[in-house]
Amino acid sequence: GSLILVCHSQKSVVHSKLCSPCHRRQREFVRLPLTIKPPSVCDRIITFTMMSMSKISSSLSSAVTSSSAPTRRLLKISSVGISGFSRGCGSASILPDSTTTRSNSTVPLGSVRCNKNVFMLQRDPLTFPRLQSGLINNGRNVRHFSSSSSIYNEDPNHLIIVGSGVAGSSAALVAAEKHNIPVTMLCAGATPNDCNSYWAQGGIIYRNYDPESNDSAESLMSDIHKAGAGLCDSEAVHKLATEGPDRVRELLLDDGQKGRDGVFANVPFDRTANGELSCCLEASHSAPRIIHHADQSGKAITEHITAAAMNHPLINIVTDCVVTDLIVSDNISGSNSSICIGAKIFNTKTGEEGSIYTTRGVTLASGGFGGIYKYSTNPVGFNALGSSVALGVRANATCKDLEYVQFHPTALNTGEKPFLLTEALRGEGAKLRDADGYAFAHEFHESGELAPRDIVARGVFAELSKNEGNGKVFLDITHRDADWLRNRFPTIQHYLQTRVGLDIAKDRLPITPAAHYTCGGVLSDAQGRTNVGNLYVAGEAARTGLHGGNRLASTSLLEGLVWGASVADFVGDSRILNTDVNNSVADDNVNTLPYTASELKEWASEELEYYRPQQQYPSRRSFASRNQQLNAKAAAKHLLEEVRCTMWNDVGVVRSPNGLARACDKLQELSMEAEELYTTNPCLETIMVRDASCSGLKVARSAAANRVSQGAHCIVDDEEETDEYEETAAAMV
Repeated sequence: GSLILVCHSQKSVVHSKLCSPCHRRQREFVRLPLTIKPPSVCDRIITFTMMSMSKISSSLSSAVTSSSAPTRRLLKISSVGISGFSRGCGSASILPDSTTTRSNSTVPLGSVRCNKNVFMLQRDPLTFPRLQSGLINNGRNVRHFSSSSSIYNEDPNHLIIVGSGVAGSSAALVAAEKHNIPVTMLCAGATPNDCNSYWAQGGIIYRNYDPESNDSAESLMSDIHKAGAGLCDSEAVHKLATEGPDRVRELLLDDGQKGRDGVFANVPFDRTANGELSCCLEASHSAPRIIHHADQSGKAITEHITAAAMNHPLINIVTDCVVTDLIVSDNISGSNSSICIGAKIFNTKTGEEGSIYTTRGVTLASGGFGGIYKYSTNPVGFNALGSSVALGVRANATCKDLEYVQFHPTALNTGEKPFLLTEALRGEGAKLRDADGYAFAHEFHESGELAPRDIVARGVFAELSKNEGNGKVFLDITHRDADWLRNRFPTIQHYLQTRVGLDIAKDRLPITPAAHYTCGGVLSDAQGRTNVGNLYVAGEAARTGLHGGNRLASTSLLEGLVWGASVADFVGDSRILNTDVNNSVADDNVNTLPYTASELKEWASEELEYYRPQQQYPSRRSFASRNQQLNAKAAAKHLLEEVRCTMWNDVGVVRSPNGLARACDKLQELSMEAEELYTTNPCLETIMVRDASCSGLKVARSAAANRVSQGAHCIVDDEEETDEYEETAAAMV
């Protein structure tokens, strides 16, 4: 194998015996020996300097190993200025030879950063889509996300997907591969892997085909209904249970057989000694049906499905880009309905703003709002601050069941940010113990540790509330074999050893409940459609009715997979009418428009003909001074902490009418402050608190309006707050 380096530069930046300085419009070719790493591990970040080609060669060579079938690739390094990066930026491309076939097994290399130079390793624009910060590639052209050379004039005949997790990637792949629809995927992070799906530990529901397991679609539906506290939508549950296995095989187990190259993902799930998929048991499941990759299932799934998306020629990916508002046109075709025709976007690296238009629609797949709580299992950053709900609210999309916020019962509690201890630990036999070592779980539910999450969370909360809030709860799995534990849960073991000095095989792990997952969201039907034309939603952003009042373990990734694909099938099939909605959604007044996707596309085109000429190209907003910018960021961070504390204290595991009223007043005030701060000082921090306060206020109001305790929504009478807190908490279990 070999690597050809093609360098362009406006000034001499390369000094090496291997390559003389190259100048603008001139190219130097250098052939270096290189063997390609096995595809499953080609996604790492490589750091190198531009001081010498020999250092580049050394860095690249250290990142790869020999392969039985090495391929030649072309690395194109271009030191052109890229909007979204600091000065002295560049880009790079990994280009396969003409003999190289497209395969989902080819995992692209990621962002490369050194000093003031940032490079993106990309695919051939003739064969693969671009992946660049703040850039969109249309065909062979890479355009800057800026006011002068922008994406405003892009052909709107594409589906915009906000988010790059399992829901977003599945929607993109099905739309592009099955329906030949161009897709633009907008990612808030620096890479598509910067999403909440990446952090899922446990696994994804499949189907255990071993007759002795007694698994079936019917048993899964029964388990979901039980966990959902009787509030699940039956048609949504049936859809997941019946379509789920086929979607997993199609999108995650695509091994490229049947005489074709694999175009979707082929995730290396754990297998048994005889080569069958390894299915494990998790809490509230009646059969072992969860397939997994150790305790890094989300990472493995996300890396492979986003790689498949990046490899597809019809999918363009824009990184470091957040959506601040949806562009909605009212009264389409003389009706009282509205239609989504685009989105306003913000480059988090440069602070530039712009608009992107579409006739195919916008899909919200940007996650939930677990991050608006003080204690949360969600990663820090933009992805879990309620942007989907906030965008939906501002576009007048209907939201529902926002009060059903699932608190994971077992988050590591060591004084640092809570770290998720997967449900699979209890599925493998971990026990809940109090400070004296007593296993107390069977006192609050006959299923003990395997009870639904909301019940276990309140049981842990009640125990912690004892002794004036100084109670202790531990998760204990030390009775299992030490070597087996460390191999089964390597991520958890690594975190325990390196961050807090604990050992999963030797120590009882201190735990606390923490905000984990959003059961409600933007109201959708079975195809992911909302009450706004051409606005779709999938994954944690959506309220499909699947989860009811509480989510069953390991349903989240499967829901994103199934509904993401369903959105793409609707957008791509002109025969499906919007009148095909399930009864419960129709009753909830989703009010989906009775049109096919092609009719919606036609009306969106008509709206754009009127709308776009009226719009001036937006210019980059400037700050009066750097001090004002810094002050705005500091103020936004302070407001965000206030939002999180308010949500945890008054809209947390156990709620009361007075507490919720107090939260609504406070969040209303914070939301107004955040909106004003964003308007005068748009930056990532003000965008974050604007969305967080908006979604938080919506959650508090939904909780205050529901006086019935069911599932994850637990509300107590105010007079009970005067009792000993452990008694009131225990009463709610």
